[in-house]
Amino acid sequence: MRKTDVNKIHAIKESVLTLSQSEGLSNMTTAKIAKNAGVSPATIYLHYQDKTDLLSRLYEEVKINLHVGLAEAIDHDQNIDSQIKQAIAYTVTQYRKYPDQAYFMGTLWSNQEMLDEHAIEFGNTMEGPLADLFERIQVSDEYVDISRDVLETFFTVPTLILKREPDITQEELGKISNMIIKAIRR
Repeated sequence: MRKTDVNKIHAIKESVLTLSQSEGLSNMTTAKIAKNAGVSPATIYLHYQDKTDLLSRLYEEVKINLHVGLAEAIDHDQNIDSQIKQAIAYTVTQYRKYPDQAYFMGTLWSNQEMLDEHAIEFGNTMEGPLADLFERIQVSDEYVDISRDVLETFFTVPTLILKREPDITQEELGKISNMIIKAIRR
């Protein structure tokens, strides 16, 4: 029985993250991934069915990793506006801490045809602290009646701006958070 080499799996995942930025998703092939990772293409197929399976499983893993700690970042004793600011600040911190992963997530979310059904469903399933916050926003009379999809879009605005302006200040990000709150308040 063949033993799983975690170093090779890690190298494959890092290769995908790197190549997603330099090559783009559609130009990324398993051969390029393998070469960049320093493994044979057969090694990829030992762990993944194909490129879609690799991208999908990595997408799910990265999504989980980027949300670790979000529950602790949101102080449930604060009002909803403060919790929105805390959630956005956390997202920005994670984006800055893990830019390759955040870029990968955003790129795949914009190119869902490259994901399998399970990954798309996984991406659409929101659990935990962010889902709880969105639910509190949706049931509160202080906020406009908008869908979860619209809320998600508003919450991605700071990271979209960070892609274009990586050196944006905390003060400017605070203003963006205030604009988002103003946009969804009654």
